[in-house]
Amino acid sequence: MNAAAISVLVYGIYLFANGVGLLCAPNIPLGLLGLPPTQEPWVRVLGLVAGEVGFYFAFAALRGVAGLFRATVHARGVAGLTLIALMVLGLGPVQLSLFAAVDLVSAFWTHLAIRRSDAARPGLYPLKRQDTP
Repeated sequence: MNAAAISVLVYGIYLFANGVGLLCAPNIPLGLLGLPPTQEPWVRVLGLVAGEVGFYFAFAALRGVAGLFRATVHARGVAGLTLIALMVLGLGPVQLSLFAAVDLVSAFWTHLAIRRSDAARPGLYPLKRQDTP
């Protein structure tokens, strides 16, 4: 498993664990973040989706689905910036900065790992875009 796959696997495990927590006992992670308890079903639905996406990330990393790695860099970057924007606009609590930081740092980690792989094996590593004539 290369460095890009490891970074995607770690992020997938993070997402999966957060998803399970929100699905099974949402008030525990909410309480750890200083947020009020809730009985709303949407928190559990979010947990289900986060866990599912985390599973996809881990599965792709373990199977070496390299094309997905680059896409996750962009998606996590946008997610991190969106969370910051929500916080700055007063549409979300300051705790969103924790999730934004994880998204941005992990995206940068994967980005660097992809660049190292591309540089080490030019033309051989499938993360580099390949245009066809």
